[in-house]
Amino acid sequence: MTRRSMTSRSKKVMREVVAAMREAGTRPEIIYAYERTGFLLNEQGYKNLSPGDRAEYDAAIDEFFAKMKQP
Repeated sequence: MTRRSMTSRSKKVMREVVAAMREAGTRPEIIYAYERTGFLLNEQGYKNLSPGDRAEYDAAIDEFFAKMKQP
């Protein structure tokens, strides 16, 4: 899912979900992956992703950590 393809309403919903995740203390890499992919997952949901979707989600997590290592 790309942010460009989102409607203004879905962007608003995503902002609200992100705010709730932050308030709940969700780990930042999970929030980042949600923002990049649109996948809001628990452990079972992750296991049920298609291989392609799982690769997309994992890439977002890896991207987060790579950005954190940059000076």
